[in-house]
Amino acid sequence: MYHTYLRFSDVSYTYPGSDQQAVTAVSMNLDSGWTAFAGANGCGKTTLLKLATGLLTPDTGTVVSSGTAVYCPQRTDHPPTYLDEFFLDWSSESIRLRDTHSIGDDWGNRWNTLSHGERKRFQITIAIWTRPAVLTLDEPFNHLDTDGRSLLIRSMREYQGCGLLVSHDRHAMDELCTSCALFFPDGIQLYRTNYSSAMKADRLRQDDLARRRKLAEVKYRQLKRDARKKMIQARTVQAYLSGKKISFRDICKYNYDGPSQYTSRVQNAGRRSREATARAERTKENMKSITYRKIYGTGIEISGVGSTRNCLLDLPGGEIQVGETILSYPQMVIQSEDRIALTGGNGTGKTTLLNHLRSELNCPLDKIIWIRQEITAEECSQCLTEAKELSRGELGHVMTIVRRLGSNPERLLSSRVPSPGESRKLLLALGLSKTPWLVIMDEPTNHMDLPSIECLEKALNDYTGALVLVSHDRVFLNNTTNIQWNIRDRKLSVTLKT
Repeated sequence: MYHTYLRFSDVSYTYPGSDQQAVTAVSMNLDSGWTAFAGANGCGKTTLLKLATGLLTPDTGTVVSSGTAVYCPQRTDHPPTYLDEFFLDWSSESIRLRDTHSIGDDWGNRWNTLSHGERKRFQITIAIWTRPAVLTLDEPFNHLDTDGRSLLIRSMREYQGCGLLVSHDRHAMDELCTSCALFFPDGIQLYRTNYSSAMKADRLRQDDLARRRKLAEVKYRQLKRDARKKMIQARTVQAYLSGKKISFRDICKYNYDGPSQYTSRVQNAGRRSREATARAERTKENMKSITYRKIYGTGIEISGVGSTRNCLLDLPGGEIQVGETILSYPQMVIQSEDRIALTGGNGTGKTTLLNHLRSELNCPLDKIIWIRQEITAEECSQCLTEAKELSRGELGHVMTIVRRLGSNPERLLSSRVPSPGESRKLLLALGLSKTPWLVIMDEPTNHMDLPSIECLEKALNDYTGALVLVSHDRVFLNNTTNIQWNIRDRKLSVTLKT
């Protein structure tokens, strides 16, 4: 592929009905290769992807690229554009892509029955098949199991154009990306390196800025004291000249030796005072120009406790329908402090099994936090409406949790529809007021940014109630669970993790 590029020049955009800009004065030059976009939910990453691909038009500034641009959204509700054209193409490239991503020949006719992971692979395969100059992927690893993730990374390596990747997968960003744009409340900082190196470089940069700011503050205070001293001296000389009472000590201090020198002494004193004030003001402006991001502690607490009931689930072994296959399971038990990881490949029936368990739980609904894998746009709007209807004190508590999870409450409350990641945080914050006995999360790290994942992980570790997590994030599961329910070959096995 020829040399590709993407140029943002002073780009700003505000969503209709919002009183806050989604992105402000963004200027950035990107070339062939993968660039990671990393930052908290709601900071403008997805907005910038849509601006890059022409789905949104900037209010100010320009976006210029070397050719066609394709956006692959986080959600997989609808079949991708060019689905039919892809399945009518039996060229060697099309066949290679089908084999690389393990795309079934019948997938074009059964989108609604595909798992979310299968849909994601299918969506990205068709996007790559169109050979765009600019390819933007929004959280592409959501829903993908280990095999699907490996297939996608291999395919992304082969892409020769200008690629933009929004992800919370640190390993993938390090492995694939040669540039990284870090999104912060005060702007975007672009580093020509991978994610981990960019974060390290940014921390060093912030530490250096903090040191320079501290030195500037010390110098400003010194010059301010000197300016005040010079001002007092000038006023003392002026007062003596005007005939006001001046102490003998002041006269000796300033060595006044005759009326003939009064005028020059006043002028010199005034000049020294003005020069000292000017130096202090210049130092103050320099000090104010040195800004850095302060790192605030984050953390949330899930206030739920273990159930007063011995068992929240005691389900005899049985079978359920999963698509066109049958999933068999042994006796399943959830005790009041069990921490369970439900694992398995895409399409094996994890979400179906959770839905089956729902009616069998021995737990009141108001003692359950249940956050599903996919949250519809309507549900996103509903959770925002529910939050806005809370009392002032309740809303403040919920928004404190949202802030500690890394999102901006003001931006969230002013949005029409929260992003999927912000909606997850808001649903979690709303659920925390229930003091739950049981927390169930289906792919909880999907759509969430890295600081939020680390914060959530710590909160779940401190939680003393029962926990069921569905996730492909092995590190996250290893740190939060001790029992594994694994689905393989249409069977569920239960093991204690060591």
